[in-house]
Amino acid sequence: MKSALSKSLFILSAAAILFLTSSCNKTIFDETRTFANDTWMRFSPEKFEVNAPSTEDCYNFVVTLTIDTNIFHEAGLPIILEIANPENETRTMFATLLFRNHEGTILGHLDENGNLVITQTVREYYFFNTTGIHHISLGQRTSKYEIRGIKQLNLHIEKAKLEYPD
Repeated sequence: MKSALSKSLFILSAAAILFLTSSCNKTIFDETRTFANDTWMRFSPEKFEVNAPSTEDCYNFVVTLTIDTNIFHEAGLPIILEIANPENETRTMFATLLFRNHEGTILGHLDENGNLVITQTVREYYFFNTTGIHHISLGQRTSKYEIRGIKQLNLHIEKAKLEYPD
């Protein structure tokens, strides 16, 4: 009897831990793209398909760029983010990824190959207006046809906790 009770408690504890750890996973999307010849073309935005699980939760859109600073020397990169819902209603947002602050200090870190890795939130507390597959387009919006030195782009979308001040 004691052994059966111990097994039951163990199974319940394991199930509770599994439930708690799975409910803490806030990531709904994470995908990395590598650019051919380390070049991001102006008229070739990266396109993603994201399944929006809820209209009641808000989400943060986080972009990570890996940059060869021997080629790309700018202090930032303006981008355009477009989100189209299943009915093809589109929202467009602009942001600038900053690589250095006003004093010239690098805002990211160097990877093992000496490339600069920048991670920045480009859209906070975004609410999807419908559930289902959304088409997301992320492009560079400079005046240059091609931006050389951009190695990788990662789009990460995570559930955000909207907190109101007391």
